[in-house]
Amino acid sequence: MSGAGLGIELRRAIEDRWQKRWIEVRCFEAADTPTGEAFYNFDGGPFPNGDLHMGHVRTFTLGDVMARYQRMRGKDVLYSFEFDAFGLPNELAAEKQGVAPDQLTRANIERMRTQMIALGYSYDWRYIHNTCDPKYYRWTQWLFLELFEHGLIYRGTAELNYCPSCATTLAHIQVIDGCCWRCEHPVELREMAQWFVRLSRYTALLDETLKSLSGWSDQIRRLLAGFMARTEGFEVDLRVLEAPGTTLTAFVRDRAVIARATRVEVAVGHHGLSRALADTPGAGAVQAYVERTRRQAVGRRRRDQQSREQGDDGVDTGLHACHPLTGQPLPVWVTRRVEMSFATGVELAGDANIGQKIGQNVSQDDGRKDVVRLATHYRVHDWLVSRQRRWGTPIPMVYCAECGPVAVSRDQLPVPLPPWQSDNTVPASCPCPRCGRPAERESDTLDCYFDVIWCFLACASRLDGDFSFSAHDFSRWMPVDWFHNGVDSVFYAHLYRFIGRVLYDLDILSDPEPIRCYHGHDAVLKDGKKMSKHHGNTVDPQQVIDRVGADVLRIHILWSASPLKKTEWSDAQIDKSERLLVSVWQLIVDHIDRLKPALAGAPWPQPLVEPGASLSRAQRKIARAVERAVQRITAFLDSYRMSGCLEELHRLRNTLASFAESHLNGDQPDSGDVALVAEGARTLVCLLGPFAPHTCEELWQRLGQGPSLLATSPWPAKSGQGTG
Repeated sequence: MSGAGLGIELRRAIEDRWQKRWIEVRCFEAADTPTGEAFYNFDGGPFPNGDLHMGHVRTFTLGDVMARYQRMRGKDVLYSFEFDAFGLPNELAAEKQGVAPDQLTRANIERMRTQMIALGYSYDWRYIHNTCDPKYYRWTQWLFLELFEHGLIYRGTAELNYCPSCATTLAHIQVIDGCCWRCEHPVELREMAQWFVRLSRYTALLDETLKSLSGWSDQIRRLLAGFMARTEGFEVDLRVLEAPGTTLTAFVRDRAVIARATRVEVAVGHHGLSRALADTPGAGAVQAYVERTRRQAVGRRRRDQQSREQGDDGVDTGLHACHPLTGQPLPVWVTRRVEMSFATGVELAGDANIGQKIGQNVSQDDGRKDVVRLATHYRVHDWLVSRQRRWGTPIPMVYCAECGPVAVSRDQLPVPLPPWQSDNTVPASCPCPRCGRPAERESDTLDCYFDVIWCFLACASRLDGDFSFSAHDFSRWMPVDWFHNGVDSVFYAHLYRFIGRVLYDLDILSDPEPIRCYHGHDAVLKDGKKMSKHHGNTVDPQQVIDRVGADVLRIHILWSASPLKKTEWSDAQIDKSERLLVSVWQLIVDHIDRLKPALAGAPWPQPLVEPGASLSRAQRKIARAVERAVQRITAFLDSYRMSGCLEELHRLRNTLASFAESHLNGDQPDSGDVALVAEGARTLVCLLGPFAPHTCEELWQRLGQGPSLLATSPWPAKSGQGTG
């Protein structure tokens, strides 16, 4: 559908004109020091390993609508995001194309930036950073050292998820159904020494304060609660009979399980058991089982199912533990059904009938019952952050034969990336920062998740020469007033809350919660899967822009579904959004000779109808429709219901068009009718402005509202006067 008077050529010309004008007058640049109410609007940034796709368009259009709306509400808005430029997705894309990641990443960033401007996004580009920029990752390294200094980062040996295809360790959250999040190759278990962030120190506090997040949607809070997975139960200590001095602590959710226990089940890789097994007859069988499980897929959700299907009951270690109530020996088994990363890594298995017999034989006042104690555990565990990849923030640590791991001096940051052509499997030599003897730099890099743990802080500053990662740098804009990202970004949300609490305790942030509002949005699907570059099911927004224009795409992506629901991408209904835009255009252009003079000199905003004015029945209907639209669209925007806004805009346009058709087409229409339609049309353009900013900016000027821009004009008032 081209629409009389608003064909695609005119749409392109309008979009180009207003994008240039917005840049020219710098209308989206945030004030250096907010003079009014500050509003920090932040989007979760993309991996620049390709072009934008419709999932990005949904995130960023939601964010842009909110930024434009808040500016029109008179707030000083900072709208920014970060390019998540380091990490595995970017490195793999570069390897596939046979170029250096730096070259590919920066080219993709420029292409994405061009696409974002074409979509009319109102970012302040001075505040947008790339995580691979040395001026950014210098402070990522600084934050690593700060956490290390306060005992929140440590080096430890553990059974870790390892993807042979990507040749790197993975955090638990990056293992999906036993496979790598990027390449979907089965993940193995390997014992390695790596760097961890001690998330566990703050988990209980983050759980307890979850209910205080009044600006977060119920859905996000439920997802966070499920991610932390608070589990209450009981712990009991079990002496290993063949290894005096060795105790296994089992965790059970139901106290009755202790009474009916017939064996102890221990996770693969449990170090206490490994020490007890040394030089015992069962050590060989256990080691063979461990090696076998390391080569098989891991993942909590499919571990039990795999064990049942494959008849995997674990392996008997030959050791025994003393039952805490009866004193009877219980066989100790190693099984992958028990998770080392949850609770104590030791559980009890048993038979309900046996439990009844034990219950009959053990009196309630038996002195041994006090060995059972209440315990609370969480599924969230310490976060593995070191990666065996080259395209990432260098870990600012040095290994010295005399001093062990030593932090790089902060005045030596940033530790730069080695040249891409070099072989970083050979550690670089350097002097030890502590003793000066020859040492080696850490060759691992940081997980790209760590790069963005503080991105909202970086994007609240220009990272210029005065930046020092202090309270002063963040006082103008923090906390984030509205965060836009998908509901599947719950791990990011948990990390943001974690670092917010840490920096609050360090007196760097004045509020322990760094984000005030986060509703989240669900995914854009293609062929039933989440649209993603590594799934190969993306749709290029530029193709749609070339066909129907940016404003139509913006309306379509928001009208297709509520943000809280998944939406399957289809352009089959895009003509609905096109019809809305064309019909608003036609309503105004067809009557412009009457509407423009009626608005000449009329201030904005103003009451739709003067108090005490006498209205006809038809005029009252129009006035009520306009007032209703202002009230409902304002409420919908405040509650993140964008599709509801567009339904109201569609309804208001139809009401105004019907009235104009019957009252404005005569030779001498009633001046009151003309004034009412003119004010209603001006209000309609203003309400539609955040959704279709280019077309509405053009209509605003055609209605004689220049030289002021619609983008910086006030939001219509909800007066309610004269509409009764």
